[in-house]
Amino acid sequence: MAQPVAVNQDRLVQTFLDLVRQNTPPRSERAASEIGRQILVDLGFDCFYDDAGEKVGGNVGNLIAFKKGSLPDAPAIFFSAHFDTVEPTPGLEPVFEGDVIKSSGETILGADDKSGLAPIFEAMRILDEQKIPHGDIQLLLTICEEIGLVGAKHLDPANIKAKFGYVLDAGPPVGSLVYSAPTQDIFDVWIQGKPAHAGAQPEDGVSAILVAARAIARMKLGRIDPETTANVGIITGGTATNIIPAACHLKCEARSRSGPKLEAQREHMMACFREEAAAAGVTVEIKNENAYVSYELGMDDPVLTIGMAAAERIGLEPLLRVTGGGADANIFNTAGVPTTVLGCGMMNIHRHDEYVRISDMVKSTQLVVSIVETAAFWRG
Repeated sequence: MAQPVAVNQDRLVQTFLDLVRQNTPPRSERAASEIGRQILVDLGFDCFYDDAGEKVGGNVGNLIAFKKGSLPDAPAIFFSAHFDTVEPTPGLEPVFEGDVIKSSGETILGADDKSGLAPIFEAMRILDEQKIPHGDIQLLLTICEEIGLVGAKHLDPANIKAKFGYVLDAGPPVGSLVYSAPTQDIFDVWIQGKPAHAGAQPEDGVSAILVAARAIARMKLGRIDPETTANVGIITGGTATNIIPAACHLKCEARSRSGPKLEAQREHMMACFREEAAAAGVTVEIKNENAYVSYELGMDDPVLTIGMAAAERIGLEPLLRVTGGGADANIFNTAGVPTTVLGCGMMNIHRHDEYVRISDMVKSTQLVVSIVETAAFWRG
């Protein structure tokens, strides 16, 4: 077992704080991205922004960085994380409780995914300062991940120069690697009912919201089985309390690591909407879209074997696991570049009680360095 590399914890924490203090919801990531770009330029990385920001109406593109290695025979690898947060964080001021950093509770913290970004930047600093031999390293730092992996979808695969990669964007434990993630389908539902005065002639109307409610009440939602989940996430409709609502719009999703199970769940949900609309004598329109496709890495895939060996060599317990969430790794795997997601320190993500342990960010930094060192002498 190798001794984990020494980490400048104060600098790591300061980088994390600099990042989370930037208000960077999807399409507004420039402030945090420019912090990262300056760090990498100072370390000798060649950096550029792609045109993903222009394509999605954002203020900056994906940040793509490359540094030539000192070991030409080592495989080129990449690390990735995303700059956007699931919701805005105006006025965020982090709170310290011992080893824990959290927000005051008014907003999320943004550890998803800035607790992935900060360790990447600190690891790159360590590699430079300690002159650690390594192969070519690429960083793919994306935008708009939280709205359907949109930044990664608009990243040209031709710009990926690495053989395989690691996305820092999952919960603990540090040392775990995600080898399988689901496909996600999202669909919009529009129900058209019939308006009427709610007090004078309610029997003349047909409530689109009531039709939606009856359909949802019939659905299997939440965790369907170990591979499959489903959710109705957004419902809008109606114009006033004294009008029977003529229209209702819903946004739904289904996920599964099994294609047939996903299809069955999606069709079940759509059938509930169609059957309740027909029973009420109203119309329904459904538009389905695939958000991303599942992946499953082979147990002997180098991206996993190197990652597990790197964790073990610094005293972390390597753990292969599956997830019910999507990440940019789904897109990179679809593009033909084997990619796993590494467990980081983020906890309670997408909630205002989100937090991260400083010790986990230190471990993530050490793991990134260890992966680089392990890959440097891997031949296969």
